Amino acid sequence: MKKYDIIIIGSGLGGLTAGAELASTGQHVLVLEQHYQVGGSATSFKRKGFIYEAGLHMTGQVDKGSDQYAFFKKCGLLDKVRFIPAPEFYYLKGYDYDFNFGNDLEDNIQRLNEMFPDEIWGIKKYFKTIFAIHDQAMEISKKEGLKRFFALMFSPFRYPKVLSSMFQNIGKFLDKIIKDERLKTILLANIGYYGDNPYTLSFLFYAIAQTGFYRKGGSYIQGGSHHLPYALADYIKKNNGDVLTSMQVTHIITQDSEAVGVEYVPKKQKDHSIAPESAYASIIIANTAIPNVANELLNEKDALPLKKKFGKMTIAPSIMTVYIALDKPLKEMGNTRYSSNYYDAKDFSIKDMASLNRSDFYTRPYILCDYSQIDSQLTPKEQGYVVLSMMDYYKDWKDLSDEEYKRKKERASAIMIDRVCENFPEMRDHIIRVEVATAKTMKRYLQTPEGTAYGFDQTPNQAILFRPSVRSPIKNLFFASAWTLPGAGFGGAMSSGHICAAEIKKDLGITK
Repeated sequence: MKKYDIIIIGSGLGGLTAGAELASTGQHVLVLEQHYQVGGSATSFKRKGFIYEAGLHMTGQVDKGSDQYAFFKKCGLLDKVRFIPAPEFYYLKGYDYDFNFGNDLEDNIQRLNEMFPDEIWGIKKYFKTIFAIHDQAMEISKKEGLKRFFALMFSPFRYPKVLSSMFQNIGKFLDKIIKDERLKTILLANIGYYGDNPYTLSFLFYAIAQTGFYRKGGSYIQGGSHHLPYALADYIKKNNGDVLTSMQVTHIITQDSEAVGVEYVPKKQKDHSIAPESAYASIIIANTAIPNVANELLNEKDALPLKKKFGKMTIAPSIMTVYIALDKPLKEMGNTRYSSNYYDAKDFSIKDMASLNRSDFYTRPYILCDYSQIDSQLTPKEQGYVVLSMMDYYKDWKDLSDEEYKRKKERASAIMIDRVCENFPEMRDHIIRVEVATAKTMKRYLQTPEGTAYGFDQTPNQAILFRPSVRSPIKNLFFASAWTLPGAGFGGAMSSGHICAAEIKKDLGITK
């Protein structure tokens, strides 16, 4: 019988962060990953000399002032993972206007004031409110025990911005302070980092997540996002842990409604008559989708508390990605931006954002990331690599036959390439290869409901305090992923891992 202190189901950033934190205290950790490589959404893969980035094109900075810096230093990640600053936060191209949101906040505000002189009050109100929400929320988060309880109880007086934003959505807030739809769209251009609809997106979550980018800009992991989970896995292994890939967990073993172990099989095992292997631990961490834990990994009786608590929560959309390998960098064909957000539908307003994200590919908003604009080290010398990403929905693909699915993917990629070539006509003659990943692809590789990479939708009643805790209703079963507090994204997933590890260390009486 295999015995560990901690077993982690899945190797996304939440699980690996929790595992590294606990391994650093001497805990014997086992990580079981169903894919052939660790990382979850933080994954890159190779194609004929190119490194394809599965998801990441921007994350927050990890500097000496950030919460992650001490963790990176402890785990030796600073020497293994290099963050390259993005040249701008984002560029927005509308139907008849554009705006480059750079890394100099004051310059951005000044240019917005010049572009929208009738909206100066609203612009000031927007940034002042966003930053106040973030700063007050961070002040509350640093308190522990009764101090946090009393801080929340007296939040109407001491932390009014947190309370007022908790039940609001960002779309409604913008409608209150700004009239010009172009300005609203500029401010919401990167909403795809968090969801697809400003009128269902939690204002509190948006303010907390967005402030880091406003104040410090974004960055990219040089050489591909896989370097981060690989480094975390190496740290766990060097601290007496085991990380096993291509291992599918099939069941969480419980005794008296308490999690005590897992059963797992090799992912490619064809002979289903072979009994699964078992491993036991006093703590089980699920770094996998919470609905999967309830519907697939627990027996019916033990799953009931999970289904009752989380069964009615809505799931966020997925992402569609078009990978374009070029024999020449796009920056040599006229592109000057790293991250470009195209909202080029005519007569567009943010009330149309949700429907446009579900519209045909001729009008669906998308992000163009040109990795040749930075020292990404993803391509062979003097060649280029462009990724187009947009919201996607599993229901649009799930019932198609193989032939229908193939044709629809080909149509989507052709339309999207045509749209890019309207701005950069020369690109068409330099395309080497095109690949498409849909919500169906995401579901297959991530094994998440609807193929989401976001977890539960960040609606006001599912965000921050209303998001699932890292503690499950089942004793000794914990969560660490985008499905818990605070949510998706590299920073969000790693934060969930830190929170999970802190709760476990508290239970185990570990103070270091």
